[in-house]
Amino acid sequence: MEYALVALWLAAYYVLAFVGLPVAAALFARFPGRGATYALPVALGFVTLLTYWLGQVAFTTLTVAVAFAVFAAVSVFLARDYDLDVGAYAESMAVFTLAFLFLVAVRAVDPGIVPGGGEKFLDFGLMKSLMRAPALPPEDMWWAGEPVLYYYGGILMATVLTKLTATAPRFAFNLALAGFYGMLVVTVYGLAGAVADRRGASPRLAGGLAAFFVAFASNLFTVTRLVANVLPESLAASVAGALEMDEPLALAPKEFHYWDASRVIPGTINEFPLFAYVNGDLHAHMTSQPFLLVVAALAYAVYRTPPENRRRRRALVFGALPVACGLVATISFWSFPTTLGVTWLALTFADGHPRTLVPGRSAPESDDRLGRELDRTASAAAVTAVVGALALVWAGPFVVNILLGAASSRGIGFLPDRSSFVGLLVVHGAFLAVFALYLGSHAKRPVTERATAVGVAGAALLVVGWQGNVAAVVLVGPLLVGGWALLRSGADLDFETVLIVGGAGLVLLVEFVFVKDNAVASRFNTVFKVYMQVWVLWGTAAGIALARLLSARGPKWSVPAVPASRRQVSAVLAVVLLLTTSVYGAFALGQHVGSERNRADDPTLDGKAFVWTHHPTEAEAIAWMDAREGRPHIVSAPGKPYQWGSPVASLTGLPTVVGWYQEGIYRGRDAYRERKRDVELMYTAGWETRKRLLDRYDVRYVYLGPRERDRYGNTNFEKYPHVRKVDHFDAVRIYAVNQSAIEDASDRG
Repeated sequence: MEYALVALWLAAYYVLAFVGLPVAAALFARFPGRGATYALPVALGFVTLLTYWLGQVAFTTLTVAVAFAVFAAVSVFLARDYDLDVGAYAESMAVFTLAFLFLVAVRAVDPGIVPGGGEKFLDFGLMKSLMRAPALPPEDMWWAGEPVLYYYGGILMATVLTKLTATAPRFAFNLALAGFYGMLVVTVYGLAGAVADRRGASPRLAGGLAAFFVAFASNLFTVTRLVANVLPESLAASVAGALEMDEPLALAPKEFHYWDASRVIPGTINEFPLFAYVNGDLHAHMTSQPFLLVVAALAYAVYRTPPENRRRRRALVFGALPVACGLVATISFWSFPTTLGVTWLALTFADGHPRTLVPGRSAPESDDRLGRELDRTASAAAVTAVVGALALVWAGPFVVNILLGAASSRGIGFLPDRSSFVGLLVVHGAFLAVFALYLGSHAKRPVTERATAVGVAGAALLVVGWQGNVAAVVLVGPLLVGGWALLRSGADLDFETVLIVGGAGLVLLVEFVFVKDNAVASRFNTVFKVYMQVWVLWGTAAGIALARLLSARGPKWSVPAVPASRRQVSAVLAVVLLLTTSVYGAFALGQHVGSERNRADDPTLDGKAFVWTHHPTEAEAIAWMDAREGRPHIVSAPGKPYQWGSPVASLTGLPTVVGWYQEGIYRGRDAYRERKRDVELMYTAGWETRKRLLDRYDVRYVYLGPRERDRYGNTNFEKYPHVRKVDHFDAVRIYAVNQSAIEDASDRG
């Protein structure tokens, strides 16, 4: 186990967080601890975004150092009015450290950057490409000669840390993954604590519960399958039918597999953070979530800033929020619309009218309640549009690259397959139970009378949802309508209800709209990316809601006939939820550590160690290729998805002519098929054709391994001019191509 590296990375995180304290305090001055829980993501995000811009000219360790120095200078300037809160810093870093070390332990058992079951080959290939890149964007390791057409901001962040700590990428991959998990936990802890503290509940209780729901809890699939062992067969069969399961619902503990709980609603992926981090990808839908919470915290800072403090509100809205939203766009463009949605909701429900953010404008005066509501909502949308435009400027060339590249072939689809009642309850049931109790406890009779129109609309939604076979409208629609109405009614609610409304809107949205892409038909990918965001928003809200329900200063029951007190009912609910949503984690971690193929007795963070044990015939050849300087192009057999394919490009960052099938999604199917044909000709055609194609793609090395032989035969390059065998590693031969000689011969011809 590489304990020295773990200590080094922890020290780097501590330093970044310490330097970020004055900046975080300026942004979150009214939060407990003056935003110390956001110091690390604020610092790392700023350094990464500045590195991204400087990297358009040159991307080196010096570039990263300059970016850090600029951030440190800003921090020193702001520190003139900052008094260090040692306790807040220590608490935030203690929370981060616990989460970081937890995931280090998880990854040390199974650190492999393997191709199956996820996107590790893509993620690590991007990291290695960035490490080799002289400037940004990096060259695509699976599409030699062209820049990456994928959002790589999270991988860039990991690479920034890799350069700052001078760590080998094979170790940095898992250390960065643990860092993102730690930032997820500490940001949700801070946001939940800030909201609870404002309403008189325990910030530590709210933060702890929210961190649990976001980072460790799971959906109810595993516990439902265990309970099915004692259910009547007819009921179990009905539930299994609603989930379109081909196997019995009942689950024997020894049959548990961690993967199953992420595939509950047919035709979709229903991931949650614990599954994703145990699976171990360093992927965009995971790395963006801590920074989505930073955006939510900034939106909450606007939400709670007094209306008369217009200068601060404008600075947050037009200064800080665009930077944070722009950063999220570079990490995962799927999360970018959600950052704007959270911003819009915060502006809509804040005390200060959105119009007052524009110099010279004031809140309209009108007796028309509906008119005021529409004006406020529309004004918030207009301000949010400005925030979005500024955010796209901050994301800059990256957004242009994506919008004009991979995203240009995508469109919007409507009315996909719908989720069943059972599926939605299994995935979201724990949160729905908390929110029903929480919002119900605020629905006092006077509020209900003032919200008659909204109540009628909610009833109509229920009828339409039930009759129209739209389960989400029935289960989630009331949260959207009821939460909106209660926020407008003057009920004792706070930002947790804004998060509830936002998550409900996302769940409803993907029942009707999805993004068309070339990856998978219908809404498969849309639900995958959106549901992770819902989990983070709702997990945060659930922690706050439960803490307030358990607080003596929380809301009172509106129905006197209820025999048990609110706190007793809430305590029972909390215990039930903590137990039921922990079942998956207990099984998953037990299976993870106990698996015979994992390294429980020999832990390491070396993500490439598996190559020597699982692919020993190629390990030495890949290591030799990894030692090449620069970005010489190679040719190798195209990789099949989620199998041992394109290992040289994926594990070294050396650009191959064509790699995994994802490039067909980014570049188009025809272009992908053309490159595949060209690769085949480079291995099988006559010399003139090979020479032309080797020259066209500027190939410097030909990789002839087991997969190439299986596909193209045992072709011999040594008989051709300007090609020589540079080494022979067991089952692999590597040939060097003299491009200068080929170009000279072509010129003479």
